[in-house]
Amino acid sequence: MQVEVDVHDRTGRSALTPGPVSAQWRGVSRLAMEAVMKSLRTRAPLTLGISILAVLGLAACSAQTDARTGTDTSDAPAEIQPLVAGVIPVTDIGPVYMAQQNGVFDEAGFDLTLQPAGSSTEIIQAMQSGQVQIGYGGSTGVFQAIENGVDLVIIAAASATSDDPENGINDLLVTADSPLKSAQDLEGKTVAVNAPGGYTQLLADIAITEDGGDPSLVKYVQMGVPDQPAALASGAIDAFVAGEPFGTLGREENGFRTLANPFTALSDSAVVAGVWYALRAQVEERPDYYANVAETIDAANQYALGNDEELRENIAEFTKIDAKLAARIRLGSYGKLPLTIENLQAIADWSFELGYVKNDVDLESLVWVP
Repeated sequence: MQVEVDVHDRTGRSALTPGPVSAQWRGVSRLAMEAVMKSLRTRAPLTLGISILAVLGLAACSAQTDARTGTDTSDAPAEIQPLVAGVIPVTDIGPVYMAQQNGVFDEAGFDLTLQPAGSSTEIIQAMQSGQVQIGYGGSTGVFQAIENGVDLVIIAAASATSDDPENGINDLLVTADSPLKSAQDLEGKTVAVNAPGGYTQLLADIAITEDGGDPSLVKYVQMGVPDQPAALASGAIDAFVAGEPFGTLGREENGFRTLANPFTALSDSAVVAGVWYALRAQVEERPDYYANVAETIDAANQYALGNDEELRENIAEFTKIDAKLAARIRLGSYGKLPLTIENLQAIADWSFELGYVKNDVDLESLVWVP
């Protein structure tokens, strides 16, 4: 899906222009950041100012000059720091976009720019050339990049799957009158994926394997995601892995039905699927900077967890989809699962078992802990 991202926030200020930032935010806890984010949307200006000052006052207790010794104990940056995030314009970016619009990244000390890209490959290339500091992508793509020689680390979770089989966000869809009854029936059939050997094909392979089928007998064809519903309706393909909003549109406009939910096949419980990553060398060179980035992303996800309606409004803005459609689409889980080895293990195991990576994924090294 081709989208445009507006580089202005709701104040009309360019996202490339630094805003007012308080250095003490470097010591603000995640909960404090969430509280201020909420007040940004709900309180009057005067009350908001008092609220922010109160929170900053708490942070200042551990980040100011010691009156008895005259020693400056603050390790906060003296000025705002640029943060360019390479993103694929999908719903998983909603929490971070919402936090940007609410000024949370400004207050954390960052001038955040969301740089749209067509794939994780583009993001990683931009990262290697120094154009972006962090990137968003599916976990399997990160595993594959590392195996191809790009030394990355995962710094934060972007999204988790739903363990509700009735609310799958990447279901295998077929037409209402399709004779196919289960994922195993896709043997010998044609399935569309946006990137052969990528994340969506892995999901289809998992569903087929768990159902007793052989994914090597499936004919995968590369096709742009927006073109897949029409191709299914015309009979050009037999199924596709439906990311949002195309899953919702396919069900509502074409009567498509779910053949299988790959995520329930993948694991009995929810797992971290979308991630934020960075170059290991950059993270090791600037650990405080990236620790602050990770904490701010985590705070954005936690806020999204309890503010579904506001999140959907921001997703509509960011992806340029219709607001009424954004209110109906299925979303991943944000803020429910932390970034841990355990929460990535299932996808890592399947990636190796099905040949998407040649070696076991070293999650202990890959998951960065500040």
